[in-house]
Amino acid sequence: MRKKNWIATLALMAGSVFGAVAADSAVPADFYVSTEGSDQWSGTLSAPDAQGKDGPFATLERARNAVRELKKTRSGDHDRVVLIRGGTYPLEKTVVFGLEDSGVGDSTITYAAYPDETPVFSSGREIEGWKKLETAPSSLPAAAAGKVWVADVPNLKDARWRFYTLYDADGRLPRARSEGFIPTVKPGTLSAVYDRDLLHFPAGALKNWANLEDVEVIVRPRQGWVMNILPLESVDEKAKIATTVFTATYLMEELHLIPGVDCAWVENVLEALDAPGEWVLNTREGKLYLWARNGEKPKGVVAPLLKESILVQGQEGQAGAADIPVRNLCFKGLTFMHGERYSWAPDDKGIQHDWEMFDKANALMRFRFAAACTVDGCHFVHSGGTAIRSDLYGQNLTIQNNHIEYMGGTGILFCGYSPGAKDVNKHNLVYNNHIQNVGEIYWHSPAVFIWQSGQNRIANNLIHNTPYAGVIISGLLDRFERRSVYKEKDLSDPYENRVEADESNHFSCNNLVEYNEIHHGMEVMGDGNGIYLRGAGIGNVIRQNYIHHFIAQEIVMQSAIRTDGLQKGTLITGNLLYQCVSHGIHLKNNNRVENNLIVDIIESVHKGKIFLPAYLKLKSGPLTGGSIQRNVLYHTRGPVEFYDQGAGRDPLALAWAKEADTDYNIYFCAENPEAGRMVLVGNQEDGVDQHSLAVDPLFVDPENGDFRFRPNSPALNIGIVPFDMSEVGLRNKKK
Repeated sequence: MRKKNWIATLALMAGSVFGAVAADSAVPADFYVSTEGSDQWSGTLSAPDAQGKDGPFATLERARNAVRELKKTRSGDHDRVVLIRGGTYPLEKTVVFGLEDSGVGDSTITYAAYPDETPVFSSGREIEGWKKLETAPSSLPAAAAGKVWVADVPNLKDARWRFYTLYDADGRLPRARSEGFIPTVKPGTLSAVYDRDLLHFPAGALKNWANLEDVEVIVRPRQGWVMNILPLESVDEKAKIATTVFTATYLMEELHLIPGVDCAWVENVLEALDAPGEWVLNTREGKLYLWARNGEKPKGVVAPLLKESILVQGQEGQAGAADIPVRNLCFKGLTFMHGERYSWAPDDKGIQHDWEMFDKANALMRFRFAAACTVDGCHFVHSGGTAIRSDLYGQNLTIQNNHIEYMGGTGILFCGYSPGAKDVNKHNLVYNNHIQNVGEIYWHSPAVFIWQSGQNRIANNLIHNTPYAGVIISGLLDRFERRSVYKEKDLSDPYENRVEADESNHFSCNNLVEYNEIHHGMEVMGDGNGIYLRGAGIGNVIRQNYIHHFIAQEIVMQSAIRTDGLQKGTLITGNLLYQCVSHGIHLKNNNRVENNLIVDIIESVHKGKIFLPAYLKLKSGPLTGGSIQRNVLYHTRGPVEFYDQGAGRDPLALAWAKEADTDYNIYFCAENPEAGRMVLVGNQEDGVDQHSLAVDPLFVDPENGDFRFRPNSPALNIGIVPFDMSEVGLRNKKK
């Protein structure tokens, strides 16, 4: 799919603009838009007459304005439809829908693709005037000699055009990237508060380039579960210390959990332009250098003008007053591509571990103060930022049947107000979306991110091939972080100020995550999970999800499902977790793990040491009020650790499993049944698992991934409910 010529394919799907559609067979709509239309016309479907006096509009903005006028002059409480013909619609500014664009009463205003056609909205502007680079700069690698093309980059509004992503017919082109290196500072040398803008580098890794403002350093700071893209403020080549414009999330040191891995590199320098497809932008010269993928003269190469294509923007209520949302808009069957990557700004605030940005204009489609709006059957592809996000007030939004792929950032984000503010981002639906290959630039970007947003349903989505997590639900952390949305109490030690969070601030509660298939995640990053919850409040339910083949072996801190920090009151039930590295479920506090099938967890490697696969990791408690019941822990072959109770456990405490209500489980290793019996005997001596079994649960065909129970399965006898694979993943029809 990566090699597919998307522009050509979309053009073919679009068909002819006016086609052979006769007026008497037209699909009814209030207005029509076409690439061959005119904003001076009336927006009718028919092709222009002989004098070219009438026909469809040319732009989405003109159709929006026509709907506004229609609402004024005729009865406004009817559904309205704008149909958009196939073809590519270039965007030079974000199309904004405001309060005046809402549907009246219960009526809906729909902007949809004309049947069987594909309208594409792109902010990409073509770069033209390519010439072969005849005289190569001395800094250009020898491998690139005679293969690089150069073009003059026009100014934008009398200023240098600085862009961070570039696209050809096959998708996003990689920016030139240097060899990786490990920061040279010794751990413990830097201050976690004051030194997070300092990068100590090996000799020759960085230079004081003449166009330093164009150069960015990419770093995975010490913890390894986030990556930062940081512009450079200065480089001292003699001292081998660089200062970044913004601070990193954590100290720029060697990775703590996976030492020895190159975790920093430089992008956008000619010295690194050494492979087909790579490019470098020098804004001082106003020149773009490109080694074309096919070696031929570049054609159809575009750079983006916008981060946002569509903005649905209501009104914020000041001084705590109620927000006023835009209502009842529907976008259906549209394609969006070629959005710009976001960058840090001085007033930006990150959420969670800077995995996303708070209230940031970084998505192709953004809802900010919106209600009862729908995104249905749209395609978001080849872009530098997030696909869809809802900020601050967002209620009864439906994101369904969309295909999101090859994005630089997050797939779908619901981002409410910060803790202590309004609880108004809730009751939304994320259903039947196919989300793949997100986080291609910001590797820590999840497929679906729910932050300070509650009572949402995330169901029947297919999520795969992500560098980091599949679904994240979070809110108020149990620690304060600098540059976060939280009020900082003590910056002298921002990572150790653990607090019992006020539950009134926990807006990410009562979310339902069900029937999703999530596979091949954690392909790049470390310490992540298929589904992750932290500081999300109570009442969240994770059920009937199929999470499988998380097979990266770089790190011990990986789980199919994880509750972290002070996460409490979560029900994890009826999930099938299969062939995931390190841990099946990572459990903390009084959460409930019931009726899950955890099968063939895979060993992990850390600092050259092999760690046994652990089916349940119980690291911190108390687990009082939680439960571990009616789960099947099934291992086919090799050594296994059904329970990992963590190195930090109080040696005087009883087993964590005893603190929870633990019973009616099955522990079984097909190659070594004694392994299951040993853990069961130990637990029963501790007074738990009195009705549990160490027997074969009798799956139909576990070697080939069929985990239905045979009729005589002992799992059925102790009340374990079978997993229904037919309900999981994408649906052909809406529910």
